Amino acid sequence: MRKSGWGSKGHAKGVSKAEGKKRYYGGMNRWQELYDIMQRANVIVEVVDARDPEGTQVLTAKRWTDKEHLLVVANKADLLPHGKRLPAGTISVSAKNHAPEARWKLLRAIMAKTTERPVKALLIGYPNVGKSSIINMLARRRAAKVSPVAGTTKSEQWVAVNEELMVTDYRGVYPETESRSELVRKGAVNFQNDAQAYAHETAMKILRSRRLVGWIEKRYGISLEAAKTSEDVLAIIARRRGWILKGGELNIEEAAKSLLRAMREAPEM
Repeated sequence: MRKSGWGSKGHAKGVSKAEGKKRYYGGMNRWQELYDIMQRANVIVEVVDARDPEGTQVLTAKRWTDKEHLLVVANKADLLPHGKRLPAGTISVSAKNHAPEARWKLLRAIMAKTTERPVKALLIGYPNVGKSSIINMLARRRAAKVSPVAGTTKSEQWVAVNEELMVTDYRGVYPETESRSELVRKGAVNFQNDAQAYAHETAMKILRSRRLVGWIEKRYGISLEAAKTSEDVLAIIARRRGWILKGGELNIEEAAKSLLRAMREAPEM
């Protein structure tokens, strides 16, 4: 660990090496793995979802980082309703748009976090929050694999942005205590086998929000005026897309998967 990092003895701030080894994720010691990678970086970029910046923080990793070396970046800012403000000090970007001014703003913010050169910046965050997309935006090439499937990033890969900056990301992490329904809402876990279990809750949330109703109607080219229940919402989507099972029954499972995928780009989570 560099002296300008998290502790003069080479330990993350406030965490002993023994304590770090006790942190586990999904049956694998991913927290210890993350801790070890953090020791090789001199800037930590925490990527959050602009629609839910507080709910997508990685608090454990944040506790291991000195504030002067931590940069919080809110991705998917293009999905925010006009006028919604982010927490002070947060850099907002939309990595998929690759806007030159956003790239330069982010580059300057990262480089200002340390006087060491080269800068080695580690991106951390929930699965599917856009860490790899940000790396590709910074590098101006497809340097990191991007996928809507949570958990795509599997290993550490440092990418040279220029002579003074190298970046990498780490597989998505989240608290072990967080409920699966919350993780599905945030796009942090895959739902291929149990989409209906969460789509009904999502559909009811849509019906309670005028903004989401309008967004879904435009997205699918449908009207939800007559929809009263989550079953109604899923049936309307299935009928509009022509998802019909043998015997004429609507394919509600496919509609459920489609709705949950669509919500990853909704103006509200």
